[in-house]
Parts: sequence; structure tokens; C-alpha cells
Amino acid sequence: MPVTSTPYAPPPLIHFRRRPSNRAITMMILGAISFAVSTPYVFYRLWTEGHASFNTSSDVAWGAPIAFYLFFLLTSSGMSILASLDTVFGIRLFYPVAKRMVFLSICCLLAGFAILALEIGRPFRMLWALPFSFQLHSPMWWMGVFYSLDLVLLIGKFWLLHRGRLHDRITHWVSLASFAVSVAAPGTLGLVFGMMAMRQAWFSPIMPMYFILIGFTSGVAFLMFFASILPHDLTKDLTPAMKRLFSEALPRLFFIALLAVMGMRFGQIITNLWSNFEGMDAHWYALNSGLFWVEIIVGLLIPAALMAFDGQRRLRLVQAVAGLAYMIGMFAGRLEFLINGQIVPLFKGSWAGYVDYWPSVTEWMLVPVGVGLFLMLYGAGCWLLTLWDAGAPEHA
Repeated sequence: MPVTSTPYAPPPLIHFRRRPSNRAITMMILGAISFAVSTPYVFYRLWTEGHASFNTSSDVAWGAPIAFYLFFLLTSSGMSILASLDTVFGIRLFYPVAKRMVFLSICCLLAGFAILALEIGRPFRMLWALPFSFQLHSPMWWMGVFYSLDLVLLIGKFWLLHRGRLHDRITHWVSLASFAVSVAAPGTLGLVFGMMAMRQAWFSPIMPMYFILIGFTSGVAFLMFFASILPHDLTKDLTPAMKRLFSEALPRLFFIALLAVMGMRFGQIITNLWSNFEGMDAHWYALNSGLFWVEIIVGLLIPAALMAFDGQRRLRLVQAVAGLAYMIGMFAGRLEFLINGQIVPLFKGSWAGYVDYWPSVTEWMLVPVGVGLFLMLYGAGCWLLTLWDAGAPEHA
């Protein structure tokens, strides 16, 4: 007898009656506490002192919040690229995590936007500046356009995946557009720094490619970390394909991407230390920075050592530690990158002395704002949304 397939009935978008897991409750509580404590403090300092509550100056125009913003946005782009491996390139192994990756990308993007909104003071001016200013020669304008478009496409892509329309023509074109934007956005963000000829420590033609690469690797690290801390009772119900993804494909992909980041990063370091151009001496100054060594040792060397052996990188604990170490290192690396690029006084040179900058309490408090918002959104998604739903039956 012929086998008839049952039409796929997508689950409801929100499950209000479903009891949240302990992990979702923990994330939502931690996120709510973090957000509720930090946000009023930041608003109070900005209301009473304005931008003077940040330790920025004419020499250091971009403070630590820009580095925090970079971390979240690059990670969001990386997870969006990772989610496209199935929907765009047809690599079916990554199908079970596509919807979760899209949602994680949305959460990271909103967290980064929240930090930027509190840093720039009047974010609502972007509502008319982006669509009507047409600063076509400005990479910063294109960055705003691409990341705004990225959020819209991610929301549309999540809705299509939830409805089980994985291989519809419209899903393919939305996914293709989302992939193109998720590559263009971090590349343009790299141009914002790489085109600054007056800041020699940033000026580089490889900066766009570097930002795309570290963003993709951060996305893989995020997925590997969150997948490795799944409850054991949930992992027992995973399909063989999902188990192969989490135990073999994902750790190997992270190790390969990590080696590429290390190769590009160490090439940057050697080239920059070799140069004797004015302003490049900031890289020698960076060797005395604790943030630099956190990036190199914690973010690159430790994860590489943990992922080097096949049997070792299959262990969930090793994956969790390697993913977390990389994220910590990249967070420190983005802050060191921002400070190092402005450590030499503009239009003066190192002969005038290095700029003394360290983030203020208000700037540091933007970290729990972003992290708290991310944890609340992701915890709520784990509770109310079917992030593990495999869509159409033939791909379950």
C-alpha cells in the first residue's frame, strides 16, 4: 500500500500553557535582574550627567560601548551566516538548528542595538537620518542600513521557518537576501574602522574580512556553547543527525574557523609590529595590555588546545569551556581593539604621550544591559517558542 504523508501542521508560534524548563527560568531571572539593575542606573547617569558620564574625550571619541556593540553585532552576523548553511547552501546537517540560530541572531542584534541606543544619546534621529540622508559615501551609513535590513529579514526568515516553509521559493530568496546582508553588514562595519587613514592602528584593507571571520567563528562558538549546556534528558531525544552535528560537525567547524582566525590575527600582529609608520607603535603598547593577552591566551590558544584532538572535542564539557573561552577572549579583544586604535593622540603622535582611557562605571554597566536583554529574550524563546521544531516531517 502506498504511504501517505500527513500534511505538516506548524506548531503555534507562542505556547503560553507550556511549563518553562529550569534552564529557561534561570536565564529569564538572571537576565531580568541584570537588566533591571543596570538600566535604571545608566538612565540616571545619562539624565544627570549626559555623555560626560562616559570617559570619552576629543582623543577617545569612541568609548567602550562601541566595543560591546561590536561584540553583539558581529556574533549576530555569524549566527545568521551559520543558519544559512542549510536554507541557502543546502547543507542539511545544519537544518535542525536553523531556527534556533535565527532567533539567537535576533536576540544578539537587539542587545547590540540597545547598547548603541544608550551610547549615542538620541537614537530616534536614525529614523529619518538613515532613509533620507543618503550618505552613500559613508560606510557608517551603509552599516546602519544593512543592520536595520538584517533585523527585518531575520524576523521574516524566522516566521517562514516556523511555518515549516523551509524549501519554499520565498524562503530561499529571503534566506539568500539575509545571508548577503549578514556578510555585507560586518564587512561594512570593518570598513568603518579600516578606512580611517588617520588612525593607523585601524587602517587596513583586510579589516572587513577579519570582522566577517571573527563574527562567523563567534556564531559557531555561541551555538556550540548553548548546545553543550542542554539538559541531559533533552539530548537523549535528539535524532542521530543532531547528535552527529553536536559531537562531530560543529566542533570541527569551530576548530577550522578558529585556526583561520588565529592565522589572520597573528599575521596582523607580526605585520603591525614590523611597521614603523607613525601611529603603529600603538601595537607595541598593546603588548603591555592585559586585554591583549586575554584575547590571545583565553580567546585563541586555550580553545585551540581544547579542540585539537578529536576524542577530546566530542566531550560536552570541553565544548562548553572552549566556546565560553573564545567568547570571553573576543569580548576582551574588541575592547582592546577599540582602545588601541585611539591610544595615540590624533594629529599629534606618540611623542605627545599616549592617551589614558579606561571605561567608566556607566560604560561598564552597559554590559549587563545587553547581556540581561539577551538572556531574557533567549530564555523567553526557549519557553514560548518551538526552537527545536524540525519543520516538515521529511526533515525531522
